[in-house]
Amino acid sequence: MPKLQAEVKPLTQEDLERYWHETAAELGLEDLMKEATVRLGEQHGVIEIDAHTTWFHEEFKPHRIEVLEALRNRSGMKMLDCKVNQLFVGKDEVIYTPDEKYKAMLQSNPEMLAMRKLFPNIDF
Repeated sequence: MPKLQAEVKPLTQEDLERYWHETAAELGLEDLMKEATVRLGEQHGVIEIDAHTTWFHEEFKPHRIEVLEALRNRSGMKMLDCKVNQLFVGKDEVIYTPDEKYKAMLQSNPEMLAMRKLFPNIDF
């Protein structure tokens, strides 16, 4: 008996983006999913989700499976997987002089002025 095998159309970036937006609307996750962009990954069958916010990864975790299932159904790729690229915000280290440090601390806590009067030579 001959087997019928359906051919899967190769996934394009345009299709992937459309499926991403359709899935967001279908699942009511538009607010969450607009905080990331989706793109074809380097490995076949893997899409990459680039977070635009630092909190996206944690918020997306509980919805990952249902989003993937919806994307798999739309694309016809039953083994489709995803990788989430988190956004990390790095801060440059700031080196203060003792005077600058005192002024910065004084802005957030004006009572530092009283401490400075009690302990005038604690700058170093």
